[in-house]
Amino acid sequence: MLPALLLAVVALGGAASPAAALEVPPLTGRIVDAAHLLPADLAASLSADLAAHAARTGNQVALLTLPSLEGEPLEEFSHRVATAWKLGQKGTDNGVLMLVVPGDRKVRIEVGYGLEGTLTDAKSAHIIREEMAPRFRSGDFSGGISAGLKAVLGTIEGTYSPPERKRGSAGSAGDNTWGIFFLALVVGILTAAFVGRHWKGSSIGSTMAFVLALSSGWLLAIAAAVIVLVVTLALAGLSGGGGRSSSSGLGGGWGEGSFGEFSGGGFGGGDFGGGGASGSW
Repeated sequence: MLPALLLAVVALGGAASPAAALEVPPLTGRIVDAAHLLPADLAASLSADLAAHAARTGNQVALLTLPSLEGEPLEEFSHRVATAWKLGQKGTDNGVLMLVVPGDRKVRIEVGYGLEGTLTDAKSAHIIREEMAPRFRSGDFSGGISAGLKAVLGTIEGTYSPPERKRGSAGSAGDNTWGIFFLALVVGILTAAFVGRHWKGSSIGSTMAFVLALSSGWLLAIAAAVIVLVVTLALAGLSGGGGRSSSSGLGGGWGEGSFGEFSGGGFGGGDFGGGGASGSW
């Protein structure tokens, strides 16, 4: 009886215990392509770009691709990888991790404390949304990763220019502004005319209707135009994001030699606070 009870307790305990967490892949280079999304020549070229960026700025940018997260939350696992790999220099916290998971159709850009003012959450989201996700949806993983990494480096260095918006979006905004303006004008004139009809005396009423139509219509039109202008400027300011911040400007990168900087299981010991952005396709 007792052995059977013990076996039942052990079995229940095993069933209640959480599944083992997904292991962080070992750090073998600036690009760890565990999902095999990049051809060898492109991986080497992108790695050279990351190394050159490190030499210019001291920032430590790395890429990890995984077939699947196996149920792990994207943000938690990305943060765990970035801290385990110790991306960024201690005290400067200038590391960035790009994580691409094709099996889950997810991507994240994890940004260290020191670069959050330059590679902001909004800019990270823009890179994912405009540079990476469209290419991933068409199956061009190598193109999406290449465009995303170059946009990240360019944003940090202040050389990245977002793709121009489609002409139709700007034109429609202008058309809507004029449409609202004239609609307000018409409504104002009709309202003033209605008020004028209730004015006693035909001649005076006609005159007042005309005057009120002009004054009320134009006042409403101007008010509508001002409101539209304020809202448009506010939205433009939000979409533009913050001003550019300079990179850390630290030289030296991650050390000398091909993989000498990866000794000890990590880089410089930078810290991460959850900055960045996530996306899917």
